[in-house]
Amino acid sequence: MDEAAIQRLQVLGFSLYEARVYLGLLRHGPQNGNEVAKSAGLPSSKVYSTLKRLASKGIVHSVRVDSSTQYVCVSPAELMHRLRDDYVEPLEYLEKTLPGLAAFELAAEVLTVTGLDAIRENSRFIVGDARNEIYISVWSDDIEHLADALRIAHRRGVRIFGMLYGEEIPVDAGSWLAHSYRQIVSERIGGRMLTLVADGEQALIAHIPRRGDASAVRTRNPVLALITREYLHHDIVLQRAQIAIGFDEWDRWWQGDPDLRTIILSGRTVDKPARARKKKEARR
Repeated sequence: MDEAAIQRLQVLGFSLYEARVYLGLLRHGPQNGNEVAKSAGLPSSKVYSTLKRLASKGIVHSVRVDSSTQYVCVSPAELMHRLRDDYVEPLEYLEKTLPGLAAFELAAEVLTVTGLDAIRENSRFIVGDARNEIYISVWSDDIEHLADALRIAHRRGVRIFGMLYGEEIPVDAGSWLAHSYRQIVSERIGGRMLTLVADGEQALIAHIPRRGDASAVRTRNPVLALITREYLHHDIVLQRAQIAIGFDEWDRWWQGDPDLRTIILSGRTVDKPARARKKKEARR
């Protein structure tokens, strides 16, 4: 059974059993109730009530064959037509109507976003809503979930300045750098972050710990958006400075300053082989 198709049908209002029954009928053709239960992987006690619900929606029909009743489903083309009719009109109506019903301005709100899926979805929306400019800092674990949205933004003329905490930059959209000290950062913050700001107006700052739930804040507060943009701006400029100066010289400089060493490492130490690996990674 195609789990991805089942999940999409559920998003469009099907129950789990309804999605399984539809795909079972689609794959195997006309079947009686017992056959549907087997092809859909349903308990026999649930199959007839599920068929009845689908029949009431016009998605499944019953036919008499000799002395038995069999069930058939509508074609994929007909199903898609019905779903579009069901969803497009309400969406178009709400798109026009809901903005006029808003009674307050969200500009200064700081919203809490909980869970990695919600963080990625909110990030995609912010990228998709950008008009002119995106600054983003993201780890390789999360970039694949934003890659398509970033490419689309780039194609519509949005300037993108990115910092990737990873070895290879998979997004051919905008200007990107690979961070040279991601292991140090990961140890310092206990995981990874996803930070972005669009047009200097809307920002998201997420912490994704190694253990526990990921959480973020999303805001249109102009001061917080400014702070986020400045943080990302300085991180990119600092990385370019490290490349220009050379990582050997850079390491000698910050490791020779007790205050900088404490700030960067937060009391931790980095062994020489680890530093050598980081330099090698950064030069790739």
